[in-house]
Amino acid sequence: MNTIQAVSARVIQLMNKRDWSAYRLAFESGVPTSTVSNIILGKCKSCNFDTILNLCRGFRIEPQEFILSPMFLLENLDDND
Repeated sequence: MNTIQAVSARVIQLMNKRDWSAYRLAFESGVPTSTVSNIILGKCKSCNFDTILNLCRGFRIEPQEFILSPMFLLENLDDND
């Protein structure tokens, strides 16, 4: 999986854990709904660290917790596609 897919999967995982919609995440994080939707759909090619930080603030987690997932292990990431 590439990094865009990993970020998307992690956001979906955290949303499901909280039973949140994309709208709720956008509201809680201050990230525009369109950006949240693009992240979820794996279409956000320019998702920068500031956006991830805002999502973490919305989820009320530290950035380490966001990245502390097996999907972000180097062996599971492939950016060649």
